[in-house]
Amino acid sequence: MTRVFVICVPEDSRLFDRLVEQARAAKLAVEFDRMQVKEPWVPAWKGQARTRIFKCNGVIVLISKNTNKGGLAWELECARAVDLPTLGVHADKLDKGAVPQELLDWPVVEWNWPDIARFIHSVAKG
Repeated sequence: MTRVFVICVPEDSRLFDRLVEQARAAKLAVEFDRMQVKEPWVPAWKGQARTRIFKCNGVIVLISKNTNKGGLAWELECARAVDLPTLGVHADKLDKGAVPQELLDWPVVEWNWPDIARFIHSVAKG
């Protein structure tokens, strides 16, 4: 089974739910993981985040106007450390949030299921 780690701020948990529902409706063999609580200043949290990210095949970053409220840098750094394929997804094309600096080397798309599904399929093969 393909495992994809999803990075988003807690205020955007509805976006995570939307992603899971779309994958379920498309009958994709994918399991999503995320850290719901953001405590990057806590060493145990950092260790748990690193372990969970390292077990994944790829990363999706959900970007919204809430994204820069913090807590995402550590997760992005962990994904970069093991060179996991990463896709940024703007949740709202009319009210886009700023793309995190750590994500500037990776593709960023507006939310559309074909691009997201294509990314998931590509990490499943990789």
